[in-house]
Amino acid sequence: MQIIIPMTGYGSRFVAAGYKDLKPFIKVYDKPIIWWIINGMYNSDDEFIFICRKEHLDSIDNMYDYLKSLSNHSQIIPIDNWVKKGPVYDVMRAAEYIDDNKPSIINYCDFYMTWDYNAFIDNVIKNNYDGAIPCYHSFHPNLIPEKNVYASCKYDEHCNLIEIKEKFSFEANKFNASHSAGTYYFKNGEILKKYCQALIDDNNTLNGEFYASLPYNYMVKDGLKVWVANIVDYFCQWGTPEDLQEFLFWNNIIKGWNK
Repeated sequence: MQIIIPMTGYGSRFVAAGYKDLKPFIKVYDKPIIWWIINGMYNSDDEFIFICRKEHLDSIDNMYDYLKSLSNHSQIIPIDNWVKKGPVYDVMRAAEYIDDNKPSIINYCDFYMTWDYNAFIDNVIKNNYDGAIPCYHSFHPNLIPEKNVYASCKYDEHCNLIEIKEKFSFEANKFNASHSAGTYYFKNGEILKKYCQALIDDNNTLNGEFYASLPYNYMVKDGLKVWVANIVDYFCQWGTPEDLQEFLFWNNIIKGWNK
C-alpha cells in the first residue's frame, strides 16, 4: 500500500492559539499526530509519501529527518511555491511520485482512528472495490457541537456509495450518519490520479479547496464500486485547538470511568 499524506498547511488556528509546531507535529500524549498515524493506523511495510511545503522542510529543524525516521519505506516530496487549494491539489502536484499500479490511500494528517486495517485490506481485495471510505458513526464527542460537520456518506443496502458530501450530515441526528474519518482508498494510483484530476478539471471546490472525499462522486457516476466501510471503532478529531481540547477532555473522563 502506498499511503499519501498531504501535510502542507500551517495550521493557522493552532498558531493563533499559541502552538509553535506545525499541526502534524503537535504532540498528543507526548507523541506527534503524524507519529500516531504512521505507527497506530498502518503496517511497517507500507510505503509513505509525505507531501510537504519546501519552505517548511528548509526552515524547520529536523523535519526531514524525523519524517524519515517514521518509516523505512518513505518519500518526502517538497512542494515549492505552494498555494492553498486543498489536499487533492497537493496530491496532484506530487502525481509523478505515485505508482499507477499500487493500491493507494490519501490520508489526512490531523486525526487518529482505531480500526482493523488488515481486515479492511482483505475486504477491498476480496470484493474488488475501486475505492473505499472508512467511516465512523454513533457517539463521538466531536459530533456534539452543532457547527461540527464533516464528510458524510449516503449508501445503499450493500454499503455501496451513492454520494459523499462535505460539511454535511445525511442524518438530522449526526450520531446516525456515516462520517468519513479522513482516509481515502483507491484500488490503484491510476484511478486515484484520474479522479483527483477530474475534480480539479471540474473546479469542484469548497471554500476554495479540493477535498479528497469528492473524487468518489465522479467514480460513482462512472459506475465504479466504492465501499462505505463502517469499520472505525474510535475516531479522534485533532484538526483544531478546540477539537484537540475536547478530545483530551472526553478521554480523561472516560479514563476516570474505567478506573
